[in-house]
Amino acid sequence: MTSMLAAIRSLLYDLRHSVRRSSTVRSHAAAQSSHLVVSLPVGTTSGDPSVARSLPLPLLTHLEQLDAADWLEKSLTTFARNVASSLPGHFPAYARVYHPFHLSGRQSGLTSWWRDLPEVAGLVIDDPATAEHIATFGSNNGQAYPGSPTLQIIEALIDHLGVATTTPDECYFAVWEGFGGSVVPGDLNPRLKLPARAYHVFTGPMAAARTSYDAYSFGYADQFANLWWPADHAWCVSTDVDSAWTHVGGSRECINAVLADPRLETVETSAESRW
Repeated sequence: MTSMLAAIRSLLYDLRHSVRRSSTVRSHAAAQSSHLVVSLPVGTTSGDPSVARSLPLPLLTHLEQLDAADWLEKSLTTFARNVASSLPGHFPAYARVYHPFHLSGRQSGLTSWWRDLPEVAGLVIDDPATAEHIATFGSNNGQAYPGSPTLQIIEALIDHLGVATTTPDECYFAVWEGFGGSVVPGDLNPRLKLPARAYHVFTGPMAAARTSYDAYSFGYADQFANLWWPADHAWCVSTDVDSAWTHVGGSRECINAVLADPRLETVETSAESRW
């Protein structure tokens, strides 16, 4: 599947709210939930390097050189073939973290688990194509949104990943270039180019995983980084734009902690697994 689903989702969101891409931004700092409203500097275009320095992304700095992402370019050489198409395949262990089903829309705050699908909807999920279909079109008045985990998932991951790296203050975050609702201009360079995907890359402390790249301030459509990893490469987190789940690769101890967290709905997977 290509990025068509994510592009359609972004287009529908734009049409529903009739707001231009760069009009506003809502961001999460470590202990902050206020709304920020910004515009591009007068006399600049989205391709101007000064725009990267003026983006209202708390704790983040745009990378003008992509050396820190070289390991991903070398590792990720296939697209949508298996888990190792989404994040490096050398880690000792991997987990799939499901995004929750939102009941009656994201703003309702009501969610349900994937594990409840057999009972409440008579559905059994055993392959990624079926999972993507159910996530996209919904089930039992609920929808699991692709392309970004929830802030609650990120908070739980930070708890486990922070103690699993020696460089929590030096991490990297990549967000897909094609999100129509992103505060990052699509033509901002340089971009990390991976099979069938290209990303804008930023650096900052692990707390910056909470920062939303969403350009709207309505409070329930945050777009978080699609890829994030520490400088010591101890782990990697990946959320494909078409997937309603997030993959985490890391040490056996780290992934055991993720799998055991009751805040998360997880399944152990492997680099060779289809999903």
